[in-house]
Amino acid sequence: MSNFGTFGENNPVWKAINRFADMMVTGLLFLVTCLPIVTIGASLCAFYYTAMDSLRKEDGYIFKRYFVSFGKNFKKATGIWLIMLALGIIFGVDIVFWLMNSGTSISVVMLIVSGLLTFAWLITVLYVFPLQTRFENTIRKTIQNAFLIALSHLPFTIAIILLFALLGFLCYVSWFVVCVMILFGNGVVGYLLVYNFERLFKKSGYIDEDDGKIKNDDYEFNVDVDFDEVYGREAEENGQEARAEADADVKED
Repeated sequence: MSNFGTFGENNPVWKAINRFADMMVTGLLFLVTCLPIVTIGASLCAFYYTAMDSLRKEDGYIFKRYFVSFGKNFKKATGIWLIMLALGIIFGVDIVFWLMNSGTSISVVMLIVSGLLTFAWLITVLYVFPLQTRFENTIRKTIQNAFLIALSHLPFTIAIILLFALLGFLCYVSWFVVCVMILFGNGVVGYLLVYNFERLFKKSGYIDEDDGKIKNDDYEFNVDVDFDEVYGREAEENGQEARAEADADVKED
């Protein structure tokens, strides 16, 4: 019987159904493992890893992938999460304090400063767990690189923020949307983000285009990347382009 028949494993309809089932299961696993709160960081890494591997292999080993990554990243991811959580609480309290004391002359300046720090925290949170999952590094370097990459790809970063803002608003106004997000939405949105993060990492040169096309059951996807070298290479290329343009102008004159 052909694998492309009505019930064949390569039938596009069945592949789409299996992919959607993978998204739903991954999303539910993520919600369950987030319940202790302190495990949110490890859960985010496990979700990213599972979605990344699932998008490549399509073999259905969701539980294995998820808990392999959860255990592997638990220590560092939990450390990162607790640091980011503490900073988020501090910045949030700071904004509330200056809003409550908005009558003072310094409050406007401090509110702007607090807002900028909160924005820096927010964009860092968006990238820090994909980087922890995808690359080997210390906690300090992972957080630092997350902030730098978020700034260097600001349009993509803003697009993610707007997406979450829209989803948050829809959940606020409708319990139906909340139920849909719990059952299906977080898996679909998560897979979409993972796919685009992978495209971003490859386009930026952080990983090779063919990276991750692993045969058999190889679950090692971490990549060593010297981000300082990447940024230095980009600066050198920009400098060479500028010199070439200047030489062209001189020749024209």
